[in-house]
Amino acid sequence: MLKLNKTSFVVLSVSAFVMSATIVGAQNLNPKPTPCSQTIEQCGCTLTQPGTTYTVAADLNATDGLTKAGNCLEMRADHDILDLVGHAIIGNGSGIGILIQGSAHDSTVQGTDTSEAGQAVVNHWGTGIEVDASNVVIELFNGIGSVHMFDQTGNTGDGILLRNASSVTVDNFHASFNGGSGVDVQGGSNNRIMNCDSLNNAGNGMVFASSNGNTITNCTITANMGYGIWLNTSDQNQIFTSAVNGNKKTGILVGCQKEGKCLGSKGSNLNHLSSTGANGNSSAGIAVEQGSSNNQITSMTASGNGGGNDLIDNNPNCDGNLWFNNAFGAANQTCIH
Repeated sequence: MLKLNKTSFVVLSVSAFVMSATIVGAQNLNPKPTPCSQTIEQCGCTLTQPGTTYTVAADLNATDGLTKAGNCLEMRADHDILDLVGHAIIGNGSGIGILIQGSAHDSTVQGTDTSEAGQAVVNHWGTGIEVDASNVVIELFNGIGSVHMFDQTGNTGDGILLRNASSVTVDNFHASFNGGSGVDVQGGSNNRIMNCDSLNNAGNGMVFASSNGNTITNCTITANMGYGIWLNTSDQNQIFTSAVNGNKKTGILVGCQKEGKCLGSKGSNLNHLSSTGANGNSSAGIAVEQGSSNNQITSMTASGNGGGNDLIDNNPNCDGNLWFNNAFGAANQTCIH
């Protein structure tokens, strides 16, 4: 029989304690989420079952409880549908209202459906909705941020944040009075932003940073403190049939030389802007910055903008940028038509 002296016993006991503490610590670093039931009545849970429809049955509030990361709802499983049925998700100034994790691809978040009178609100979070997954649909939100002029406090950061997400559709929504941008697209490609308003945000109406092949259609982007739309080191994007008016900086900025916050190769190339108004902005209506080339700006209207020129191309002789059939007051080069 093996005999242990006191010293050996103490060493073994300490080793066992350290091993147990290490295991517990590892578990705490990777806590299991609280799974949502298919009928959701409070914040603090995660959608974990693939191919499932989850329905929100009441207004949700941060005071109900939060996920381990400090968010209201998190989507982890793929091919899920989250239907808010017109309910509100109200935060405490931090965290994320709805987080779609990278694993939750091919999922849908709808504020309501066409048979319902009301549309959902996500407000007073750090970020309203964050999408980290591809092939996601976000649609039918009355307010991502504040919904009326009498309450001008939205989410403290961005209304909608797409982080390295591709082929996402964000449709039929209002993003207003947020402390960041209405829509912030960081990386990813081939996203569609459509049928929307992005108004009175403290940052930009929309910003696309190192994100290519996106389409913005039928959106009103007005009275934002930054740019209306900023294509920052982003190529082959399209902006059609929208109104980008009355923003505190340039209505549509292509490139980043002016800001000095350039990413990657710095230029924004091969973008197409058409059939959109850029009027009454505090700086130019549309500006293409130095180092951005082969962009097409056609059938645009730009008037009443500040800074002396409605349309600006800061490249010598427009450097391959095509300005055609635009209606404007003044431009900085004769290659702009």
